[in-house]
Amino acid sequence: MKAFSFNVTIAATALDCEVIEDTIRQALAEGLPEETLALCKADGVKEYSEQGWKVARNRKFGIDAKSAGDAHKAIKSKIDTATPATV
Repeated sequence: MKAFSFNVTIAATALDCEVIEDTIRQALAEGLPEETLALCKADGVKEYSEQGWKVARNRKFGIDAKSAGDAHKAIKSKIDTATPATV
């Protein structure tokens, strides 16, 4: 016998964890062969700060700040190196 583990992450502002748990449990029961054992349980809710969410969104979902449209525009500063400073 082998045990296969899967990690599912769902990002939303609000979600009913019990409904999602039941939905996943039903999908497993319908989609797996008979006599297959499956366990589905909620693992908790992680609350992110704005910056923490940007990092997690990029790492977990592959959506960077530029793609999401919330990247900061860099300010370019021009340094004149051709003219020496006079004292």
